[in-house]
Amino acid sequence: AEKKKEFDHRVSIVLELFGMIQLELLVIVGIVVTVKAENYFLPPPSNTIELNSTEGFAMLIRSNSDSYQQMAQHLTTQESESLCGIASAVTVLNSLPIPSIPIDPKYKPYPYFTQDSLLNDTCVLKIHNPNFGSTRSQLAQILATCFQVQVQNISATLNFDHFKNILVHALSTQNIRVIVNFYRKDLEESGAGHFSPVAAYDQISETVLVLDVARYKYPPLWITIHDLWSAILRRDPADPSDQRRGLLLISPLSTS
Repeated sequence: AEKKKEFDHRVSIVLELFGMIQLELLVIVGIVVTVKAENYFLPPPSNTIELNSTEGFAMLIRSNSDSYQQMAQHLTTQESESLCGIASAVTVLNSLPIPSIPIDPKYKPYPYFTQDSLLNDTCVLKIHNPNFGSTRSQLAQILATCFQVQVQNISATLNFDHFKNILVHALSTQNIRVIVNFYRKDLEESGAGHFSPVAAYDQISETVLVLDVARYKYPPLWITIHDLWSAILRRDPADPSDQRRGLLLISPLSTS
């Protein structure tokens, strides 16, 4: 009876926040997230909360989750360890209203961004060597030059309060997407430099939801803003300009 009461209360919150049209999807998600994550995931850092948990789902419900709703259905698993930036770009591009979308021969005649469609794009190939990972500057250039989006490339030279304000504002603004470039070891994760989209902000816990594109390693995790900020301060040795890591804010080109 207590479990049913709790479930009914959660459903009423969902209904109030998201409306009848989105209720069915979120109820389904609510059922899924109560199931324990599969054992093939690496152990998540101690100071994170898995989306696939009762607490994680409650945080999603109370957050501003427009970006999550748009990106989750397009979340792309990186095809190799070096393609986290490309997979993040694919996830973001498919979630935005972009007028010109390539057709991958595998999915012809349906237009849809894929990692192959980006890696075979002549414009992308002038910027990015598909045998290597991309720097934040390269990924920003790919998005801004080759596709019809605006990109703000923000270095981690800013202080914590400025970083938080930028991140929170972006996540609360329709049709702005966030890709973060961070150093995994500073989050107690396995690996080194990494890109992934950020999908939601929970004000109560001061956390953001990172949709890891290495889906074979980590599930979506709520990470404190301060921890994420600490993980973007480290410099990227692959960047010739020796820049710190940072954020990309991506949005459609203005039609005005």
